[in-house]
Parts: sequence; C-alpha cells; structure tokens
Amino acid sequence: MTREAVRAGFEEFVGDIIDTAYEEFDVVAVLRGESGASGRLLNRLLKNNRRLDQRIVRPELHDYRRQVLEQFEPILAYAADGDGDFDDYRDRIRETDVYLAHLRPSVRRDRRRTIETAELDRQRRLAEAAQPLVESAEADFWDATVDALDRDHARDLVQTHFTFTDPLRENPDAFVFETDIDPGDVIGGPLTGRLPTVTVEYTDEVVRVLERAEATVVEQALSELDRRFDAE
Repeated sequence: MTREAVRAGFEEFVGDIIDTAYEEFDVVAVLRGESGASGRLLNRLLKNNRRLDQRIVRPELHDYRRQVLEQFEPILAYAADGDGDFDDYRDRIRETDVYLAHLRPSVRRDRRRTIETAELDRQRRLAEAAQPLVESAEADFWDATVDALDRDHARDLVQTHFTFTDPLRENPDAFVFETDIDPGDVIGGPLTGRLPTVTVEYTDEVVRVLERAEATVVEQALSELDRRFDAE
C-alpha cells in the first residue's frame, strides 16, 4: 500500500471528525461564556452568529484539520522508513504537533516536558501501528487494513492510534484554543472600525465537540471494520 493511500484513509477519518464537530459547535455558548468584552459588544456579535460561523468557526476548524494532517506527514514518513530511527524524525514531529503548539504559556517547564514526551511517544506508536498498512500490497485503505492486520489489531488501530483527542482528555487544562474576532468583520457597518478586537477562548467548546465527534466517527469506523472482516 502506498503512503498516499494511508494518507487518504487518515484524511477521511480526520475529515469526518471535523465535519461532525462542525455540526455540533455552539458559537453562542462560547460567546456567552466570554468575559473579555463588553456585554453590549457580545450581544451584537451574538446577533450575527451566522457570520461568526462563516468567518470564525469554519476557518478555525479548517485550520485545526490542516494542522492535524500536517503533523501526520512526518509520522507517515517514519512509518514508511522501514530502517529508520524515530530520533531522526523527532524534531519534525515535535515542530508540527498540533497540541504542543497550543500549550498554555502558563504550563510549568517540568509539566511541559512531561506532556511533550507523552505526545511524541503517542505519535511514535501511531507510526509503528500504521507500518503494516504501508507495507501491504493492497491499494485501498480498508482492504490493506484487512490484509495486514487481524480484527483485534485493526480495531486497536482505530480506537487507540487514529484518535487524536487523547491529550485533551488527559490534560484538559494544559491547552488553549483562542481566536481574535474583529467586530467590523462580523458585524459590519461604518462605526465598527472603532470597536476593539476581541480575543475569544473556545477551548472548552472545541474539546466538547471534538470528543463527541471522535466517539461517533470511531464507532462508524469500527462498524465498517467489522463489515469488512465479516465479508472475508
């Protein structure tokens, strides 16, 4: 199986999670919990939640998807390198890791090192779990999964290694997701240029929707795996 086919399977999985998360995302709940702007400004933003969706929610989730897929590239490169040493890929994987990029500045140095070590170990295990798929002669992701793995290992790949919200569950207070909202971009009108930019944190909401979306997509993927194995 080619690296491109493994990439395509992972992209489909991640894309399904982001699409499901988008349907669940509640921008109104995010703004109602925001304390960094005046009540009047927040009320005006809430009245334009459709534009918030178009200008903020969609781009932010799209960017998150891009970051997850970018971090998969060096992982996939290591998986395809049969004789490679993980240390040769460690820096590239660290530099592209979406969660290490979103660590709160206030996280203590010792805890930061612990989280980084755990995250790099998680990425290493993902690469090693994907290695049999890269080596399979099958050109389709699901066909390669059935060809290269038994049912238990295939289910473990989906449940344990293809999931990517584990760090959020393990260290929910260590990460921050936030964005700057320009009221003029959302509300419009000649006077909005005088309104201040609002920095809005949406960490709790992104954790909620991603965990829920991931659980849904994992169940769908497991059902597809069972269907494929039962057809053998």
